[in-house]
Amino acid sequence: MSGSGLTEARIRRELDDAWSRTVLVQVVAGGENGGPIDDRELLAEIDEPGAVGEVRALTTTGRFSGDICRCHGGPTIVLRDGEGEVVLHAGIHGFGSISWDRSRFRNDLDVSDPTALHLLLARHGVPHQLALFWAPLTAHLKSRRAGKADPAAQPVLAEFSGRRAGDVPADRIEDARQRLAAAIPAPADRAAALLSWLGGLPAPGEALLGGGAVARALLADFSPADLVAAVTGADSAHAVMGVINLAMHGDDDPALAAAVAPILRRLLRR
Repeated sequence: MSGSGLTEARIRRELDDAWSRTVLVQVVAGGENGGPIDDRELLAEIDEPGAVGEVRALTTTGRFSGDICRCHGGPTIVLRDGEGEVVLHAGIHGFGSISWDRSRFRNDLDVSDPTALHLLLARHGVPHQLALFWAPLTAHLKSRRAGKADPAAQPVLAEFSGRRAGDVPADRIEDARQRLAAAIPAPADRAAALLSWLGGLPAPGEALLGGGAVARALLADFSPADLVAAVTGADSAHAVMGVINLAMHGDDDPALAAAVAPILRRLLRR
């Protein structure tokens, strides 16, 4: 174990005691260097007993690493008792890593079900949770061949390839938008084609800087409802990867997070 942290048995006893007194779970902005808990931006509150129990299970079940992450982490999960006092808090340190009372415990927990944890936080409005799926989903998709673009969209999208594709002028993007609308009139179907194409681009270069920039520009005009319908209808790994790519460049939408949740659970099942 790193430093002079507590034993795992002692940590688990303290976690059990803290959770036994918890009636409210908050998620606040910032990590270990975020300043006083009460002064931070409130991102989410969870007080329904069943949901509190779900957070407890997802943030305490797993394997202790015997070490701590060297970054400040964030956001921070805060446990409060019936008087509103802080019982314990934990920083989130990337995908599936929780650091409870880091200065004392000095032992990060690798949770057993990171997919469920981050989807739960996204469902409650905690921002930037979908972006955390970029690395695990990229690793998963390396074993899969990228799907071909929708045949109706292929003539348009084939014009944008390589890392420099994102440098095209706005008039070419608008021309592509109009041609895609003519080729695929239904907005949800058109969004599905674009998401699948975006999710199948080589990562990281083209997916983030090249054709990915074109795809994100073409997807910018779609409503959240169209994107939800697109993901639900496509039900594909590459469409979900397209959503994750979008999330890395904007805010999470709880409805969209809920739509991709079943597919992410299936793809990243441990």
